[in-house]
Formats: sequence, structure tokens, C-alpha cells
Amino acid sequence: MDLFHRLLEKFDWMIAGLLGALVATRWHKDDLTDRKAWLLFLFTGMACAHYLTGMVSNYFGITEPRSVAGVGFLLGTFGGSLIAAINRAIKAADLWSVIRSKFGGPSS
Repeated sequence: MDLFHRLLEKFDWMIAGLLGALVATRWHKDDLTDRKAWLLFLFTGMACAHYLTGMVSNYFGITEPRSVAGVGFLLGTFGGSLIAAINRAIKAADLWSVIRSKFGGPSS
């Protein structure tokens, strides 16, 4: 039982990030066109929350567990949104044609 509690403590920020990313999907319907994009959005929100919540909480001096979970929720929301914005920028930039032009490949 103790092992279960320790595992839950490790994943509570990730769960908060997942819920934050789920809430943010409402505003990113245009970017989430298929299941792969949707899962990537959720995964990046969870990863951002899991790895950044401790650092952000320590930086701002947040120690109350409820508040730390709130930070994880917000990081999950903005983490998923950040990756969606990066994907939009990459698609708009047409990087493949830039790479081909730099290395002398045929341009289309």
C-alpha cells in the first residue's frame, strides 16, 4: 500500500497536467485534427506538468499541495498549447523547402 501512495505522489502533477490539457483541447479544435495530434497534445501537457511543476513551485515559493497541483494544472494547459503553437509555426514556415534550397536540392 505504501508503494501505491508513493507512485500516486509521483504522478499527481502529471494527472493535474492531463486534466489541464483536457480542458485546453476545447480551444484547440482546429489544431487537433486526428487522434495522433490529440494524444500528442495531452502527452505534452502531462510531460510539461510532470517535469516543470516542481521547479515553478520552488521558484515562486508555493508549498501548499493544493496550490502545487494548481500549478501542474496550468502547466498542463499551457504545455499542450505551446506544442500546438510550435506545430502551427512549423507548418506555416514550410521548412522542407528552406532545407532543400540550402542544400541545393530541387525546389518544387
